[in-house]
Amino acid sequence: MSDFYQGMILGYCRVSTTKSEQDTSVKAQRQQLQSAGCQRIVEERRSAFKDSRRPGWETCKELIRSGMVSKFVVVSLSRASRRQETGEMSLLCKDHGVEFEVLTGGPVDVTTPEGLLNVGIQDTVNRFDSLLKSVRVKQGTAARRKAGATAIGKCPFGYRYNGRQPEPDPSQWALAQRLWAELSAQEFRATKLLHEQPQWAEHFSNSGLIRWMRNPMLMGIPRYDSEPVEPLVSPGEWDRCQRLLETRSFHKPRGGKVIRLCSGLVVCSGCGRRMNYAWANNKPRIKCMYPPCGYYGRGLAESKIRAQLIAALRESVHRLAEVANQPKATRQKTYTAEELAQRKQLEQLLKLQAEGVEGLEKPISDLRLALKVRKTMTGGAPPWDVWKQLILAPGALEAATDQELRAIAFDLVEEVSYIGDPNMVRVTFRDSAEGNPQ
Repeated sequence: MSDFYQGMILGYCRVSTTKSEQDTSVKAQRQQLQSAGCQRIVEERRSAFKDSRRPGWETCKELIRSGMVSKFVVVSLSRASRRQETGEMSLLCKDHGVEFEVLTGGPVDVTTPEGLLNVGIQDTVNRFDSLLKSVRVKQGTAARRKAGATAIGKCPFGYRYNGRQPEPDPSQWALAQRLWAELSAQEFRATKLLHEQPQWAEHFSNSGLIRWMRNPMLMGIPRYDSEPVEPLVSPGEWDRCQRLLETRSFHKPRGGKVIRLCSGLVVCSGCGRRMNYAWANNKPRIKCMYPPCGYYGRGLAESKIRAQLIAALRESVHRLAEVANQPKATRQKTYTAEELAQRKQLEQLLKLQAEGVEGLEKPISDLRLALKVRKTMTGGAPPWDVWKQLILAPGALEAATDQELRAIAFDLVEEVSYIGDPNMVRVTFRDSAEGNPQ
């Protein structure tokens, strides 16, 4: 036998079930055993109360008998046994010169009066606790069965549980047959039936009635039981109901986020915030939603913004093209002292952000908004020859989709401002080379 195995410290950890909820307990026990110096840990997921033979526990006994173990460690006596087996393990360890240690629970040497008393009391308490839990589970199961519930859930309306399997409930069977007949006459429209015959609302909600119609037990097939029951309706009638229910969308899936032409493009001049979409008479409008703003609740139709944006593009395309073709030196913008200070501050914040400093997004965004500096979607100078041909082409912008016109706007337009006029916005264009507003 190698020296490595001589004098090994053996640990034992146990939980009662294989459920993942017990993983935390296993991990905690292993950590405590490792801290106690255990070189090998036997892990087991079995009940110490129900299972008379536990492979992991037997492995520990074999290792102790082999003479490889100098110390046997468990976290608590409840983890070792719930069937008064701790005394046997204590004697086994004593016979083979192995120290038996319980990290929480006092002495366990049954050859001493203190250890015998401690082990006897704790084993009795652990066994009592397991018996009490078992009795409570059985009482709860009996109460659920008496109320009509089974291991597969509550029986549907019209059925009851007889202790072995579902069966027709004499007190509800005729009502269930009548309900199905009335639903069939209504083409299985639950909402319509509950509205026209409110007496059924005492038994069902709208969604509950739909779930009842979908239950295959109504045609004699329990969901999780191979033994059939007496059917309430024929399989053909049940299939007809399912086909009709499938043609109706009871829970319409929520659509994804839609990016429209003016999403994030229009700014309220009163508060400086982006304006939001609202709908009036099934037509999209842009409104200010900031309560403290003087323009709160005011705005204009998206169609008006679109028309003015197209007109502004056509009016300004020649001037923007001329600016783009000018030498760079002639297009330098003169900044005020305040703008220079803001630009310097923005550069410092961007430098700090590049170095990994967090939490600077908000001040950077505010400074960019104040300076009207926005990065274009393409990241480069607009291809003016292409833009000019597209903008001046008759009917091209009018026929463009929202996404196409939005792409043009983000390249050429610095800002669209709402100025309180329900029929007009102010369009500010971007310097094609420098990104400065015109």
